[in-house]
Amino acid sequence: MLEFLLLLSAGLVVFHFAIYPLIVWSLARCRRSRAERLDEPAQLPHVSLIIAAYNEQQVIASKIANSLALDYPADRLEIIVVSDGSDDRTHEIASSWAELGVVAMHEPQRRGKSAALNRAVERARGEIVVFSDANNDFSRGALRALVRHFGDPVVGGVCGRKCICSADDRESSVGDSLYWRYESAIKIAESDLGIMTTADGEIFAIRRRLYEPIPPHVINDDAEITFAMVRAGLRIVYEPEAVSTELASLTLEEDFRVKVRMIAGGFQSMQLHWRALLPPRSAFAWAFLSHKLLRWSIPLLLAVVLGCSLALWRQPAVAVLLMAQVAFYGVGLLGWVTRNRVRLPAWKYVPLYFGLMNIAALVGLRRFLAGDGITAIWHKAVR
Repeated sequence: MLEFLLLLSAGLVVFHFAIYPLIVWSLARCRRSRAERLDEPAQLPHVSLIIAAYNEQQVIASKIANSLALDYPADRLEIIVVSDGSDDRTHEIASSWAELGVVAMHEPQRRGKSAALNRAVERARGEIVVFSDANNDFSRGALRALVRHFGDPVVGGVCGRKCICSADDRESSVGDSLYWRYESAIKIAESDLGIMTTADGEIFAIRRRLYEPIPPHVINDDAEITFAMVRAGLRIVYEPEAVSTELASLTLEEDFRVKVRMIAGGFQSMQLHWRALLPPRSAFAWAFLSHKLLRWSIPLLLAVVLGCSLALWRQPAVAVLLMAQVAFYGVGLLGWVTRNRVRLPAWKYVPLYFGLMNIAALVGLRRFLAGDGITAIWHKAVR
């Protein structure tokens, strides 16, 4: 029985990190296609760019300037900054750009990002709504790259590529950068196959008429929108030429809190939409379970692998596996202890980051199950 649990758990870990990506990459190479492009200015739809901001006085002016400088006709671009609940100068700064057409929305009560997005979309006038955050910048041609896919009537949304800036003063820079490059490669393949699992809310375009108000208690608004598109029988497309760039979390502790919230929100999405996923009757459901649910379950699987390895250590092959695990986790622990003294080399940093993010997944699961303070009101990240 223990041998079976060990093989099953280790097999699922390998499947998630290696076999599933190889399957979708291989299948995508046989089916690569591009949606119809809308290149002529006369064809470009009206776009409402919605920037969600909460106490972002440090970066909001830079974000608005970046948005106004995008390569998109000014008469077809509406910029909306929604800063509900902010008690700093975010709304004041956004309002100062009114002469350039920026719409600043604000109400004193903080009800969470989902509620703020609902208000902003109701105010929006564009055919296409593009969601963004205050702490990221778009590449100059991002909007054109996003909207050109809407020439295909089966495309309901288009997600851009999230990139993390390299920064020596931010502990999670290397880990986040590696993670998002890995994710991008998988999403390109999923997009080509029409089974992209979730979009990234930092750079996400949808047809405004398809937007369904997000329940105020929902944590992961981008996942909720993705499921709405899937229910409608529409595709989410990944466009790597539309780039959103941002800095990583300032500290590993800050990144840990972000991941805890994200994982708790992921399990909430599973709870809300399990009927669309279980039993898996569609390619999207299989992709979601393989890409997302297994990702969130990795720490549980790793714990089973370690426990079974300890119980079966007298078997030579298992002893080798056990030593590899102890070495990997030991290096990660060493990295944690020494991280404030020197800049960590990759061989220390990767085990540290991997271990920390899987602990965050465990905490996220625990908080979801316990309902422990996980709400639509998020912890403000340090800029």
